[in-house]
Amino acid sequence: MNGFISTKYRSVLASVVLMACIGCDPAEVPKSVDLPSEPESTVGLAEETSDLRDSELMSAEILASVIERYAQAKSYQDKAVLYLNYQLEGRQTQEPQRWSTVWERGGKYAGALFNGKVSANGGILSCYIFDIESENLDNQHVLMAYQNNVPFTELFSDSIAKYFLGGYSDLPLDETKIAGWPRLMPPPLTLLVPELSNQWIQGSEQSLRLADGDFDGRSCYVVRSLSDDMTADIWIDCETLIIHQMSLPLKLLVGEVVTSPEIKEVQLLAKFHDAIFDEPIAAAKFAIEDRGDAIPLGKFVALPEAIPSRIIGQAVPSFQLIGDSGGPVTSDQFRGKVTAVLWLAGLSSYSSVQDFDLLARDLSDKRFQFGVVYSDADLKELGSLEVVDELAAVSDVKNVNFYFDAAMKASKLFQMNVVPSVVVFDETMQLQFAVPVENANWERDLKAAMLRVADGENVADEMRLSYGRFIESYKKQLQAVSAQPLLDRIKGN
Repeated sequence: MNGFISTKYRSVLASVVLMACIGCDPAEVPKSVDLPSEPESTVGLAEETSDLRDSELMSAEILASVIERYAQAKSYQDKAVLYLNYQLEGRQTQEPQRWSTVWERGGKYAGALFNGKVSANGGILSCYIFDIESENLDNQHVLMAYQNNVPFTELFSDSIAKYFLGGYSDLPLDETKIAGWPRLMPPPLTLLVPELSNQWIQGSEQSLRLADGDFDGRSCYVVRSLSDDMTADIWIDCETLIIHQMSLPLKLLVGEVVTSPEIKEVQLLAKFHDAIFDEPIAAAKFAIEDRGDAIPLGKFVALPEAIPSRIIGQAVPSFQLIGDSGGPVTSDQFRGKVTAVLWLAGLSSYSSVQDFDLLARDLSDKRFQFGVVYSDADLKELGSLEVVDELAAVSDVKNVNFYFDAAMKASKLFQMNVVPSVVVFDETMQLQFAVPVENANWERDLKAAMLRVADGENVADEMRLSYGRFIESYKKQLQAVSAQPLLDRIKGN
């Protein structure tokens, strides 16, 4: 997945992963309905008692009725939101994600899937991803022609579409299961589209009817469903059979989120606001937007690896850091030696400090010097140079110096595109090389580059040429999957 995956969840530290609120204004989010507690063991749900009154439906009957009702629908629409609720250091937090569905027979659909927008007007499907970090996937706009049925299977066979539309870019989901069908697809969509399915509704292995509940004044059946060793609680309108709410298994999240001592009362909860069957839907709801300069494609193309710094080959601007003692360290103090600087970026990068120290030991002659730069995010509290425990645990090294970059001022001067990374500048302060520490064999590549720079070679030109080839290859891939004829068709050309 390299080349397009956002870096925001690569470090998956709960305190970092869960701080951002994306999508809706939390102030406008309705309060959650109290849910039955999730059982500690999800294996072997108890069977319902056999002496239920005739008027009481069994859980399997309720689920079957729901499946049938959605299959009979002529249209459906909601304003669904998927909420990640948790308590962080005693403060209750709610993170909403867009998850709405608008559907009509005849192959029409409009959905907000996290930061993705999908529209299908009866003949053409449109998919656009809103992602600041990648500039909306380099403004790529996927268009697919179809007849009769919206090509969801084809769309989700695109690994990039699956990643963003399945919530992996916006929630701390367990990516080890990304190869399978997305677990987080709106249940109404899976009930309305025959080729899709929800593992806790159509694929339920066991189910249990819990006590009925109330949702916004509507009486609801509450069914607990087991599938693949995970349970979900489903709130179903007793009268209309609309799914109003569904709590999803915490096992979908990475373990660090659930087990972190700082995070409590984690809840993954979908609420299908304003859900309704068979109401007329304006054709404009399914219209495909002309996105101006967007690149029309038949499928998404993985972005080329970003060059770690945009000033490779240029003189390093004057900068200032703070040393361990608290005093200023200017860029002039690095002149005269080949210098490697590791820019940290959260917990996922801390282990690289020790690898970096080993490299410094191997290159211990007077031609070289090494530094590790950390920022405000690595401090226990602002105004103090006391680093977080995780960084302190790996900072007892002998061959590198530590520096503090307040407010990331120096990082901005280096125009860093990728962190954590290591940059190398020569004796004259020319930036010669940069490598992300997530790259395989980054220590080997860094050592080779430093030795070459010390011998007077211009590594920067070679590096810029190499990245230029990546860009050219990327452009050729875009041309190969162009969907310009479909865009012309939409515009009426």
